[in-house]
Amino acid sequence: MFKGDCNEKNGDYFSYLLHYCGGYEQREKVTLAQIKDLFENHGVSMLEEPGLHPESVFSRAYNDVTPRRFVIDENQKISIYVYTSSEEVRKGIKDFEKKTAAADLSPYTIYQIANVLIFYVADESFKDERVDMVVEELRSLTE
Repeated sequence: MFKGDCNEKNGDYFSYLLHYCGGYEQREKVTLAQIKDLFENHGVSMLEEPGLHPESVFSRAYNDVTPRRFVIDENQKISIYVYTSSEEVRKGIKDFEKKTAAADLSPYTIYQIANVLIFYVADESFKDERVDMVVEELRSLTE
């Protein structure tokens, strides 16, 4: 079980929600293939973006890991960072916060699941609850 308080920052231009941010080292590691399979199992098609957009903060490397970017339902994007450990994810989050502190960001949700960091970029009106279902199932794999 993840321990610790969750951080939540809300602003006019973005929402930030970090689930289960505290910690311990996970028992299991999550792979990109597992993530893609779970999205598919929940009926969410993920189309990989052909190229990274360096101007987007959700395409940049954090803690030396470059994300894989996917589009779902045309109006939503997901950036998936697969690290070697949950400690490396925490370092990636700190790197993101440091590099984007003064940025005017699109609405997004951030999830940490074991060794994976996911940025889900979508306006509230376009959010798909199946993403939360996938995240919860991923968490259950690492407990």
